[in-house]
This record gives sequence, structure tokens and C-alpha cells, in this order.
Amino acid sequence: MEDSISLKNMKVLLVDDVPTNFELLSKMIEEDGFKVFTEVSGEAALKFLENETPDIILLDIVMQGMDGFETCKQIKSNPLTKDIPVIFLTAKSGSEDILRGFHLGGVDYVTKSFNSEEVLSRITAHLKIRKLTQEREKLNKKLDEQNTVINESNNQFRLMLEKSSDGIFRLNSEGRVLHSNHKFHSSLGFDKDEIMEKSLGDLIDFKQDSPDWFQIATKRFGDRATLGKKVDFLVNNASSSTDKSPVCSFVIDAFGIWNLPNNVILEKGTDKKFLGTLCIVKKP
Repeated sequence: MEDSISLKNMKVLLVDDVPTNFELLSKMIEEDGFKVFTEVSGEAALKFLENETPDIILLDIVMQGMDGFETCKQIKSNPLTKDIPVIFLTAKSGSEDILRGFHLGGVDYVTKSFNSEEVLSRITAHLKIRKLTQEREKLNKKLDEQNTVINESNNQFRLMLEKSSDGIFRLNSEGRVLHSNHKFHSSLGFDKDEIMEKSLGDLIDFKQDSPDWFQIATKRFGDRATLGKKVDFLVNNASSSTDKSPVCSFVIDAFGIWNLPNNVILEKGTDKKFLGTLCIVKKP
């Protein structure tokens, strides 16, 4: 068994109406670190599954009373047990029986008289698949929970953005508008969709070789951020909501946004990424 995927204490249910058939196998499975449970009929197995959830089931096909096919059918029809892998134990090797077992939801089959090491190898292989599937489901659940938190945070951010008495917009790492609140884009005569992806060059009449671009689309933060800089923004002449003035003056504060806290960004050798700039604008 590989150390990278621990299968210790995973539970194996053996179902066969002739207990001597799996005495050796049961002992071998237990010696390999699994917990083994045994039942002697399909009915008893279904009763067992009402209280226990094994990680895999080895199921004999030919049994008195309910046979293995019907037992498997009922296991797979129950939402609580349908994902448990079932390996059929059979004295039959005909393709019709094998295919029927697969159609009912079996993952594998072993013909009697079986080699105990071979059966153990198949059990181990399917348990690894089950363990990986369970871990993936846990990760997906955790990811869903994180996405829910992120969405809630984004919704709160958008609410704060719109309720702010200041104009606020965010630039991406290339200096183009990524977010804008109504206070900002409406003051320039733009709808929200119209201002998205615009560059600072589309919004501000920069003089040639002006350093203003770099001061506004800044990567700086903390005490080095751009504070109180007066800028003339170009208004949307096509809009009827603005006055005749071609520009609108604002005082702008601009802060670089990184994927790490400010104190970590300053550490040498730290892998960091510039995400863009947050800009807050007020009337002078």
C-alpha cells in the first residue's frame, strides 16, 4: 500500500452465505490494516447498511434468498449507499453475468476460486479511487464555501462602493477601469458599461510625457501612495447629463493593490503580484 494515500481503517463488508469462502480473505484484509465486517445474506447486508457505511463491498452473486444482483440493485437505489463500490464474487465467468453486474453498478468482479492477493489488490485499487473521490468532494465543498464567502464579500464591497459619498473606481494592472461606482462615472456623463475598460488616457487629458499617469495608476501604497492630487477628467460630451464644461476637476487619492498585505510586499524575495489601483475622487 502506498504511503501517499492512507487506507488504514477503511471498512470492507464481505457478503457470502458460505462463510468459509472468505475466512482466509477476511484474515488477509484485516492484516493489511482494513476493518472487516461479514454478513451471510443479502437481506442481512442491507440491514447492516442501515447503521454502517463501509468503504467497499465484496458481494457473492449466488446466495440463498436474495442474490447478489438484487442486493446490489437495492444498494445502488439507496441515496445513502449508492456510491459505495461493489465487487462481485462469482463462480460464473460468463460474459452475460459479468455485464449484468456492471449494469447494476458493480465496479469489478472476481471469479472463484480466487487468489486472495489478487482480491486484496483489487480492493486496494478501488479504495484508493474512493478515497481520492472523497477528498475531491471535500475540496469541492470547501471551494464552494470559500466562493460563497467571496461572493458575499464582493456584494458587501459593491454595496459600500455605491453608498460611498466619494467617487471610487478601480484600475486593473494595465491601468484600465475595472470597477466604478455611480458617483464617479455619472459625474463624467458615463453609464457604468461605457466607462468599463477605458484607460486613464481616455479619461484624463494628459500632457505629453506627463508623470501623472504613473502617479494615478500607481503601484505604491501606504505613505508612498498618491494623495490629494488634482486632476481634470474629460467629460462625455455625448451625454446630456453633464454641463458644457469639457472637464471635471477632482482631487484623487490612489493606492496600489497587491495580492499580499503591505508589510509582506516589502519583504525581499517574496512572490507578489500587482493587481491594480484603487482610486478615490472628491471635489476639490
